[in-house]
Amino acid sequence: MLLTPLGAIKLFVNDKEVGFTAKKLDLEMHCQDVNGRYLIQYEYKSEIKNQVIKCCIPSIDVKGDIESGERLEAISFYQNDIKLTIGVEGEFTDFPIDIDYSGDYLSNGIQYETYNTTANKIFYFGVCWIQPLTEENDVQTWFGADPTLIQNL
Repeated sequence: MLLTPLGAIKLFVNDKEVGFTAKKLDLEMHCQDVNGRYLIQYEYKSEIKNQVIKCCIPSIDVKGDIESGERLEAISFYQNDIKLTIGVEGEFTDFPIDIDYSGDYLSNGIQYETYNTTANKIFYFGVCWIQPLTEENDVQTWFGADPTLIQNL
């Protein structure tokens, strides 16, 4: 569990809660004002086929906004002067290009979905929040939660 200002982040695999370690990350040029920046990793084994790996805030009661980019899927939650973003690497389409998994947005987070053809791999979730939120720093959580920018640390 990772405690954030909007609630506890939890990880579920096929609707069963699993433990994880959230790696605290340094702040970078694109997200220097954020208050929290973490990387959550889940090691997927192909012999356990068809998994749904959810990263969410079960207690959240605000609507999320989708903030996707190239090979980035992200959802952001706003409450008062706080913005929290959860990001994953991928493309949430029926036929993702050069990717052997997909995913989906949830009312309280985001999820990966594996296929029978998904190879062993580590799935990454980037979690980032900022307070106070302003028009000038709004984009920083998007950069801070992008696993393609942080997974090589």
